[in-house]
Amino acid sequence: MTTGAPRMARVLPLAEGRQVCEGASCGDASVGDAVVGAVLRAARERAGISPAQAAAYAGLRESRIMRLEAARATWAPEHAVALARRYGMPPREVEELGHLLVAGHHHALPDYGAICGTRLGALESQAVRIPVAAQTVPPFFYGWARPGAGGSPADELRPWPGCPVTLIWDDLTLGRGYVDAPRTAARLRHLTAMVDAEVLTFRLLIPDYSVGFEPVGSELTFAGTGALCVSEELSVVAYSNGPRAREKSALLDRQLAAALSPKESAAALRRAAERWAGA
Repeated sequence: MTTGAPRMARVLPLAEGRQVCEGASCGDASVGDAVVGAVLRAARERAGISPAQAAAYAGLRESRIMRLEAARATWAPEHAVALARRYGMPPREVEELGHLLVAGHHHALPDYGAICGTRLGALESQAVRIPVAAQTVPPFFYGWARPGAGGSPADELRPWPGCPVTLIWDDLTLGRGYVDAPRTAARLRHLTAMVDAEVLTFRLLIPDYSVGFEPVGSELTFAGTGALCVSEELSVVAYSNGPRAREKSALLDRQLAAALSPKESAAALRRAAERWAGA
């Protein structure tokens, strides 16, 4: 997404749940290019490979690699897949990455069957700010890997993002819990530790249930490329940028304005953790 004044773009909704730009005048990056660029940059850095080495391997210029990683150019699927393999990404993740590079300039794209924790961990590592909405589904997965096979709970921690994060939950989430009391208490303690380490700002929202409360998911802000909204819904991860991301960002701002203060919210989180630990 461009960082200047937002351009108006006509968006044509597709039957399969995607949104593609109509016309070539849109100034926003394709959502597939933005996601793939962030994921491959994270994988390259983990592998200890420089942009120059990546460019030589792919037969591209170093400046082209930098533009691709920053969502300022369009990926060719063969380059993305070849580099993903060179960086040592697992075959399943390489295959999923290829699914995001579809024809057309898309602003909303579902990623079916994706490994949420791995993909979002890579995206979070490249973000400079992350406001996370209450209705990321399911909320107790924030900071953790996705469920295990057959829907069994997974207790593997997702790496903490290296940027400021604001997490918004509604008050019912603290009361419902997750799977059982010990797991609920463990996950609330994990969030409390993030608050204490000042890597997370927790905000509690008591919504007006007479008003429609649309899921937003996570808004990840990238340096120089704008914002990308991500929603986790069990086996489906949906990415959006451009006009749809701006709509979700405005809704997220309204949720933040209505939430309790960080101090009040953190106190409620600690009380809930203690309550579940004693349940």
